[in-house]
Amino acid sequence: MDTIIRGKPIPKIFIRQKINVSTKTSIREVVDGQQRLRTILSYVKDGFTIYNKQNKEYGGKYFSELPEEIQSQILSYEIAVDLLINLPDAEVLDIFNRLNSYAVVLNDQERINASHFGEFKILVDGIAHKYYDYWISQKILTPQQVLRMGEVTLVADLLISIIDGIRSKKQIKKYYDRYEREFDQDADLIERRFDANISIMRRLFSEGLAGTQFRRIHIFYTLFNAIDHAQYGVERLVAPRPRLVSEPELQSARHKLDRIEEIFTEPDVGALTPSERQFLQDSRRATTDEAVRERRAKFLLGLMG
Repeated sequence: MDTIIRGKPIPKIFIRQKINVSTKTSIREVVDGQQRLRTILSYVKDGFTIYNKQNKEYGGKYFSELPEEIQSQILSYEIAVDLLINLPDAEVLDIFNRLNSYAVVLNDQERINASHFGEFKILVDGIAHKYYDYWISQKILTPQQVLRMGEVTLVADLLISIIDGIRSKKQIKKYYDRYEREFDQDADLIERRFDANISIMRRLFSEGLAGTQFRRIHIFYTLFNAIDHAQYGVERLVAPRPRLVSEPELQSARHKLDRIEEIFTEPDVGALTPSERQFLQDSRRATTDEAVRERRAKFLLGLMG
């Protein structure tokens, strides 16, 4: 319903129309889209409201409480429909088999988003979409990855680290499940903390991340963790917290972070320190295990400290 209120399209409905010439009657059956239609009918009968967090303007209001122009907009909303006229069951099934054969299999994040509607999901989606231009311009994600909700996965992963410390990427669904019914965190405070970390990142890398190793998702995650720990302290992460406030402090940290590029381009791995070799190995593996993520974050914090 939030999609409809915003005037955006929803998937089309398939209806089979049976025409009886002898009785001059026509019967229409919904063969796909019944849940969408029932939802719309329930909403206009004041059956439920949209989440406040999903729509700050019209959330929490029943249909009858909406302004008349919004009610009119909903009632005049056009739904795309395909009519299947006088098709037998076998033909209907064949059509859907063909449609499904072209469908793209949902990835993990797409399945999570299709089955969760809570405040945590809304918060993640909002931040992910807000930074769309940033993900693309910094080459952290490609447009194709964004189309498959790569930015949502990244933001969910980062928000979990803000809320509960560095975790394995495999834990994302567990947190969606945990926060589906009740999100006992201050969403506005979390979003401001996220924004502040990105702001520090932009000040550190005024030229952008696109030409650095930090554009790689797993290393970007580590840089975000390091900045977050320096600014606020990450749960259970025992590591120094360098000051990143004044311009001299930021310039000093930026100069030290240049060492990361040197580590990746060093032709003689033996010339690196043991901790640098470990960081290089951890980064090349691109693993998202908790222990490795913590080790990478501690290395960056030690480097900047």
